[in-house]
Amino acid sequence: MSQLIEKIAKCTFLIVDDQDFLCSVLADLMRGFGAYDSHSAKNGAHAIEMLGSIKPDIIFTDLNMEPVNGFELTQWVRRSPKSPNQEVPIIMLTGSSDLETIHTARDYGVSELLIKPVVPKQVLSRLHAVLEEPRKFIRSKNYVGPDRRRNRDKKYDGPFRRACDPMQIKSTTEAAKNAEHAIRALVYSLVQIVAKLSPKDHKNHSQLLGSISALKHLAIESDNAPVAKAIWSMESYVNAMGTSGHLNIALLQEHLKCIALLSDPAKVPEEKSKNMIQNLTRSVAKNLAQIGGKARVRTR
Repeated sequence: MSQLIEKIAKCTFLIVDDQDFLCSVLADLMRGFGAYDSHSAKNGAHAIEMLGSIKPDIIFTDLNMEPVNGFELTQWVRRSPKSPNQEVPIIMLTGSSDLETIHTARDYGVSELLIKPVVPKQVLSRLHAVLEEPRKFIRSKNYVGPDRRRNRDKKYDGPFRRACDPMQIKSTTEAAKNAEHAIRALVYSLVQIVAKLSPKDHKNHSQLLGSISALKHLAIESDNAPVAKAIWSMESYVNAMGTSGHLNIALLQEHLKCIALLSDPAKVPEEKSKNMIQNLTRSVAKNLAQIGGKARVRTR
């Protein structure tokens, strides 16, 4: 397991968002990275209250919340004498990527910005930034937070990276290993969700689709076509079945087993991976035919 994934697994997370679904998606993603100690707060005021009893290593917070928004929460964490850890990394989620939002977040002391929609690869890159390449922490009369200047690599001859630029993982090999471990970890998380799944439970169904979507994005971003196709098959089947009560748990487990095997494409010959995907497609078609399913399953 890579050094980054090991560090993530040891972290305690506080996820602050007024949307339960997004909190659930991020918590599932953290579990996929091996981090099982995640807490959620419904807004900044709730988070401040929780910070009296928990000590997160990293805070994810949305921007737009009431009665206390993400900027106000960041200001409290960075400047309040009651803040238990003024230096805790803060990753802010927002749907706005305009310069005003970016500059304001920087000036409040936000460590990293994460533009919605949440994509696993970008989450991983922000975690890489705060865990592997943390900036010096500054305390002054007018500013408290990570150094707002991002040092330029002497070997880098392109444009200077701004605060809004994604922090890319430098080593392609390391990125590939991180993606493989993340896919396997998310599969493990999905195995647990499927084991507890009730076919007619709307909440579990939404959680399942959210985790499948996160896994699909990770596979696409890491250019793992076999895994992406297997996930596409699984997602299509779950969408086709909905909460009809006929969801075949064994078929979901078959998909997850294949995805785990395909997470390292170098270990599975191309012809074998094609056969595995075809078998999944046939199994889905057969299952839908048996229950009289008329939903059209997408293929790629």
